[in-house]
Amino acid sequence: MAEFTSKRSVRVLSELSAALWLVNTKAIKHIDYSLIDGSRTTNQQVARYAQGRTAPGRIVTFVDGINDLSRHQVTPEDPLTHAFDFIPAPFTYWEDQPVFTAYAHFIIGIGYEHGIELRWGGDWDQDFRWRDQKFNDYPHIEEVIQSKFTLNDSGKVPV
Repeated sequence: MAEFTSKRSVRVLSELSAALWLVNTKAIKHIDYSLIDGSRTTNQQVARYAQGRTAPGRIVTFVDGINDLSRHQVTPEDPLTHAFDFIPAPFTYWEDQPVFTAYAHFIIGIGYEHGIELRWGGDWDQDFRWRDQKFNDYPHIEEVIQSKFTLNDSGKVPV
């Protein structure tokens, strides 16, 4: 696999911060996965937060989008997202912790090689003890600190 080909993955890739764009375009050359979620508006985040509370479904986030902003949320001042959700290929099931762990750590390693600190939703406190999490969001990866990467005129990260 050398690049993302599905329409959804290509759309999500276009929504990512320059740092996350770089990490994903490097990682996809070595492992096969799809990007399934990128930027969210405040209304979309509020709707996600309602799931399992006031709307049908299971709880998928603890970030309400109003008092606490998700790294997925975009604003006019910051129109690119600092988080993405992915699924390994071939996809098995949402709670496949060993497979998500392997993929997440590979992606995090790519970030590390480029000075980009990432956090995975299966190890929020980044202590490598996955069983101590109160909430697992295995598909989720986010920038810990907004990176200083920028895109050049052709929309690519200078490398």
